[in-house]
Amino acid sequence: MTTFVKGRTLKTAAATVQVDAGLAVGTHRFQLLVVNGDGRQSAPAVVDVVVTRPPLGGLLDEILGRLRVRATPRQTPKRKPAGGAER
Repeated sequence: MTTFVKGRTLKTAAATVQVDAGLAVGTHRFQLLVVNGDGRQSAPAVVDVVVTRPPLGGLLDEILGRLRVRATPRQTPKRKPAGGAER
């Protein structure tokens, strides 16, 4: 599974890449450049992929929106390392 990181080149000898489904909502630009065994490069192929959140429906969107506004963060208590000694 491949996770894309902005600005990081992904090099592979495989003809396909299995992609992490966790791309953030927004526009992502991908560029493909192929190098043959002699070291010659193809012209880059560039494509923009737009990831959107699927619509959930009016009432469900409203309920989720209210939950997000009313949610308050909880602090997780600090756990002591194994052995009971703190650092």
